Amino acid sequence: MNLLLAYTTALLVGSVHALDADHMAAVTAFAVRRPHWREAAGFGLRWALGHGAAVVLVGAGILLIGVRFPDGTDALLERLVGFVLIGLGAWTVWSARRIHAHEHVHGDGTPHVHLHSHAFVRSHDHRHGATAVGVLHGLAGSAPAVALVPVASFDSAGQGIVYLLLFAVGTAAGMALYAMLAGLVIGRAAVRSERLARGLGIATGCITMAVGAVWLIR
Repeated sequence: MNLLLAYTTALLVGSVHALDADHMAAVTAFAVRRPHWREAAGFGLRWALGHGAAVVLVGAGILLIGVRFPDGTDALLERLVGFVLIGLGAWTVWSARRIHAHEHVHGDGTPHVHLHSHAFVRSHDHRHGATAVGVLHGLAGSAPAVALVPVASFDSAGQGIVYLLLFAVGTAAGMALYAMLAGLVIGRAAVRSERLARGLGIATGCITMAVGAVWLIR
């Protein structure tokens, strides 16, 4: 096997995998709460950390000691993803309805618009929730098939684990870039119109709930 080609493929497939609809919906819902590109990218990276850890740990367990989930676990996890996305979407709608933009002036006289929601405070904005949702996504849906099936063709468990690690890195890069762009779009909307920012937040929440419903009924 050409390892360079395989590992390059892992990075590319991981990046594309990050843009699954349910992944984008979940991370955008978190980004709405702090729509600055740095913080949004941070949410994306935390989601990817959970997702990557789940994929690597499960994959390593399968490769090294043959661990398998009991029958029916996949379906249970997918239902759980659906419920989590619906709850996350509802929370996003509730938070978005309380978004306010406050303008203040920096020391050099430059005006700056700061957007936040009165539905939460900075010290308790559930940042770790992005990691938990990432773990769930890493255990359910297309992640096991996309990441774990190719490792069966490697000559050693070590090569397979490297593949999984690079897949996780690709996923992190793709999701961080997407989250950063989402934060930029929502942040600029806040500068232009507080109502527009609320509308984007509510739309994000509704889309997230819709994606969650699809996970439940498919």
